[in-house]
Amino acid sequence: MDFALGEAHTMLARTLRELVEREAIPLERDYKGQLEIPVEARRPIEEKVKAAGLWQPAVPVEYGGAGVDRIGMCVVIEETHRSMLARNITGPRVNEFLYGDSEVIRDKYLYPTIRGERQGCTAFSEPGAGGDVAGIVTNYERVEGGYVLNGNKIWSSDSTTADYVAVLARMKGTQRREGHTLFLVDRDAPGCTFVRQIHALGFSEMGEWSFEDCFVPESQRATPEGKAWEVSQSRWTTARYLFGSQCLGLAGRCQDMAVKYVKTRSTFGQLLADRQGVQFMLADSEIDLQATRVMVYQAAWRAEQGMDVRHDASIIKCFATEMGQRVIDRAMQIHGAAGYTTELPIESHYRTVRGLRIAEGPNEVHRWVLARNLLRNA
Repeated sequence: MDFALGEAHTMLARTLRELVEREAIPLERDYKGQLEIPVEARRPIEEKVKAAGLWQPAVPVEYGGAGVDRIGMCVVIEETHRSMLARNITGPRVNEFLYGDSEVIRDKYLYPTIRGERQGCTAFSEPGAGGDVAGIVTNYERVEGGYVLNGNKIWSSDSTTADYVAVLARMKGTQRREGHTLFLVDRDAPGCTFVRQIHALGFSEMGEWSFEDCFVPESQRATPEGKAWEVSQSRWTTARYLFGSQCLGLAGRCQDMAVKYVKTRSTFGQLLADRQGVQFMLADSEIDLQATRVMVYQAAWRAEQGMDVRHDASIIKCFATEMGQRVIDRAMQIHGAAGYTTELPIESHYRTVRGLRIAEGPNEVHRWVLARNLLRNA
């Protein structure tokens, strides 16, 4: 394995770094403490992203995307997460389950999402099934022409602006990992109700959904019937190791800010850069970032070779999210009062990284899974 980025990936990182620094970071002064750029301010940036050939980087070229590989996506995620205002500038997320055999799904959801005309969200977690997704109780029954859904979903990210929702439900009468199927439901479908918006510390706004005798046409079934568990596992694995890239972007920016700050800030007649306590903080953060980067790129490389990276993804999920909080916390402490305010992006980065320890399965669940696998295989 060669962990040095090749010329194409290096150019990708440089192009995105320049774009984020030129277009997004200056807007942090106007949108202090905010995690999103308003649509009217984001559109001009998106046009520049398209002109640079970086729109929808994870989408295959044949579907109109940039066709970036897994290592390249680590680069994209890291660079766009250096500013919270840049994290969505390459287009709305296009979930893997939209690339199915259904022409209805491709025409109604996939292509409009790729173009940025529609936006979706996922509804997997439930009030009684968060980290334990196998425990969901939202169910479906087959009827003429499709299915009827009943149940409730919560902690659905980006649901306030979503045009459609991907709902994970189980066949009525099944247990645990059996019978899981994924359906695409339009926001205004009869029986589908967006119950409420849930405000969070950071990251993104979440929501709650209710489905009461909600009819879904068979053409909007996004996975083979009863086979969504395997599809979901693949999606979650990718999301978890890419959490490492998010943390590298968030924490790396704060580390860079801290390094610059200590070379200009003096206290009691001495630069902060000359104080050993501060030097140790910077050194510990650099160790954290370097270790995370190696983990992330190794997982991406292994995934690119078709290897099973579920174990790697759980390790990264725990280490990277906790690393990010440590590094950003040190940067905040180094900046003092200013770091704690919305005058600097450190505050919004701190709020965001805290949510990553919970999202896609709490770190405690991943530690339990890792230990279970180690003991089972011993």
